[in-house]
Amino acid sequence: MSSPFPDSSAAWAALIIVVLPLLIIGAGELEERLRQRDSKYRTMISTVRVWVVPLLTLWVLARALFDIDPENPFLRVLGSAVLLSGASAALSALRVVVAGLADRPRRTGRRPIPRLLLAVPRLLLILGTAWILVAGVWGVDLSAALTALGVTSLVISFALQDTLSGIASGFTLLVDQPFSPGDWIESEEVEGRVIDVNWRATRIQDRNGDLVVIPNGQLANATITNYDQPSRLHRVMVPVQIERTAPPTAAIEMLVDAARSTPGVVEDPPPFARVTQIADPVVDYQASMWIDDYTIAPRVKADFGALVWYLSYRHDVPLPNPAQDLYLFDGTKTAIESQITAADIRRRIVDTPLLADLDDDVLDQLAAAASIGQYRRGETIIAEGAQRNVLLLHEGRARLVLRREGAEDLDVVDIEAGEVFGVLDEPPETDRAALVVAMTDCDVVTIPPEAAGRVISLAPELAAVLEQLAVTRRRRIERVLRRMGGTATDESASRGATATPQDDPS
Repeated sequence: MSSPFPDSSAAWAALIIVVLPLLIIGAGELEERLRQRDSKYRTMISTVRVWVVPLLTLWVLARALFDIDPENPFLRVLGSAVLLSGASAALSALRVVVAGLADRPRRTGRRPIPRLLLAVPRLLLILGTAWILVAGVWGVDLSAALTALGVTSLVISFALQDTLSGIASGFTLLVDQPFSPGDWIESEEVEGRVIDVNWRATRIQDRNGDLVVIPNGQLANATITNYDQPSRLHRVMVPVQIERTAPPTAAIEMLVDAARSTPGVVEDPPPFARVTQIADPVVDYQASMWIDDYTIAPRVKADFGALVWYLSYRHDVPLPNPAQDLYLFDGTKTAIESQITAADIRRRIVDTPLLADLDDDVLDQLAAAASIGQYRRGETIIAEGAQRNVLLLHEGRARLVLRREGAEDLDVVDIEAGEVFGVLDEPPETDRAALVVAMTDCDVVTIPPEAAGRVISLAPELAAVLEQLAVTRRRRIERVLRRMGGTATDESASRGATATPQDDPS
């Protein structure tokens, strides 16, 4: 090893008198402090104090005091010992750093660093030390060796083509980072948690607990689904079939309740369900729920299916019956039985307290002219500009609201089962539209205005009650508009109609 100060006696003197003593004393003091702190770097400093500094001192003394030729084998061996002991100390420090990085996920919760990436600094240190030892200390010309290695590498590359491809793919996976150790991934027919990524292959533990080794070359060219990135949230979708007789609102409510009660399902985002197909004799639904751990997806689906069976009875939502029965279909008879008769409508009209005391002839006329409609929760029963009918709410609950685009709805009054509502005349003069919206699934009897007019002429007392309904609606709308800063003229508001006389005691 050649001298760093070839012609300077003062530099050698400073190195021997000042630098080396400071290194010996400093290494001893540092080792003692690290020992008191029980530091993991104590081994590295101990190697420096016991081997590197003494060997370096011998090399300096041999070179400076005894003027030994740098080409002397003894000096080369001594220089090699200094270099190797220094590399050993550096490897010792590197092991501590790598161990800390490998243990970081346990301490901080961060993602683990692949072992392949952690091994790169150690490999570079070893290769660099070997290069300096051969070319710098022993003065070996490596140009000829590199030329021979270039020819030999062609032969080796063909022989180790698959192995080298796996190593290159391993580095590609590290650079692209489609997954990290600990992630749950799926690639082709393999699904499981990544255990390790090394030079040649990736190790995955599947759901059965078995270890699957996939060559990096194959994995680099495959489509990979990562269930832990960029978020651990994962949507679980479960198809469910429900009998066609069940109302969609009740079926969706039952499925959402089952999803919320399933262990492992998170509250945000909330679960939901939707109709995917209406068939005969079933309706297809799809329930969607979110989990933050993909590994529990099979258990969540199983628990959800069990809860659907139990909740279907409590919500009165029948599931399909797997039994197959043979029916002789009579189309004419079925069509007749499926029609709603005047007697059915009459029974619904009688259930309305306001009309229950009408004469039988009047009830028969109303039943003959009326019709029945079913409305889903959230559906508009009376829209702006709709025909001005009289409606009887037989089942469910509705609400009279004032609506304007871009503004919040103004709730006027709730309409309960057995009450009369509808638009009997023009709505109030206001910038908001008066609508009736179903708050639950509703069963509504619709009476055309002509039939209502005939009934009023036969039952004059009914006209006074309906007039009171119009007054009630006018007062309620005026009060709501005054509260919100709006206005409505008495003349125009008095032409409105609506809800029940009990809504406003004034």
